[in-house]
This record gives sequence, structure tokens and C-alpha cells, in this order.
Amino acid sequence: MEQQERRAALSAFFWTISVMSIAGGLLFWQSDNIPTIPLAQANAAAVTQYANALDTANIRLTEAGNRITMLEQELTLQSAPSQQQSVVSESAAPATEITSQQALESARTIVGSLAPTADPELVDLEGQTVWSIPYQPGIVFVSARDGTIVLVQRTQPKRHNEQEHDEQNESDHED
Repeated sequence: MEQQERRAALSAFFWTISVMSIAGGLLFWQSDNIPTIPLAQANAAAVTQYANALDTANIRLTEAGNRITMLEQELTLQSAPSQQQSVVSESAAPATEITSQQALESARTIVGSLAPTADPELVDLEGQTVWSIPYQPGIVFVSARDGTIVLVQRTQPKRHNEQEHDEQNESDHED
């Protein structure tokens, strides 16, 4: 009986090896049919994709830089409306729909209880007739047509006083 068990075990071993060899051969043969991307092509594709992303980012940065430049120019123009405005003479003044008192009322929505430092006057601000109302911290421009706030210009404190204050503090600390 022992010989029969050995023959059965040897037969099972032989059949297992045969089946595994055939299955392995089939798998190896099928793997040749799977398309693969060569490493050089994969790297070239990654480099191309990276270059495209970099170009897109550079274009966006350039557009953002141009937009910032435009906004800075607009801010420069708004910060110096005294250069852009001219006093409209009474004879050449177009018909306004609101009075200076109504313009003052509109400006109060922004300045609250502050009193103007001078009377409102009609000026031309970039082609639009507005009431210019000066206050201590700046000037409020109110549309002469409908009373809306067109621009609030804040005056900047002089940096010279701040520098003197800083120099005085430094000399106090040196003692």
C-alpha cells in the first residue's frame, strides 16, 4: 500500500508541476499582448505636462501682474483728483439736479457729524460734474446729478512728522 501512496503522491506532484507550467506559460505569453509605455516616453509625457502647467501658470502670473499695474495706475489717478478736477465756472456750470445742501446731506452718510472745512463747490471730476466737499480727513465728491457718493479722497498725513517722532524715540532709548 505504501507504494501506491508514493505513486499517487508522485503523480499528483507531476500533474501539479505540469498544470503550473502551462498556466505560467499562458500568463507569460499573454503579458506580451499588454501595451506598455517605454520609460523614455513616460518621462517625455511628464515633462511635456509639467511644461504646459508651467506655461499656464506664467500666463496667469503675467495677467495678474498686468491687472495689478492697472489697479495701481487707477489708484494713482484717484489719489490725485486735485490734478484731474477743475473748478466749473458758474456760467459754464451744467444744470444740477441737487443743491449743495443736498450734497452735504449725502456726504453726512459717510462722514457722520464732521463739519466741512469749506463750502461745497462744483468741480469736474473725470468728465462728471460733482460737488467737492472738503473735510478734515479728506474730500467727499458727490454726484451733482443724483447725489450719490462718487469718491472719498483721504488726505495722507505727512511722513516727515512720523520720521521726527521715530528719531526722537531712538535718541530717548540711546540715553
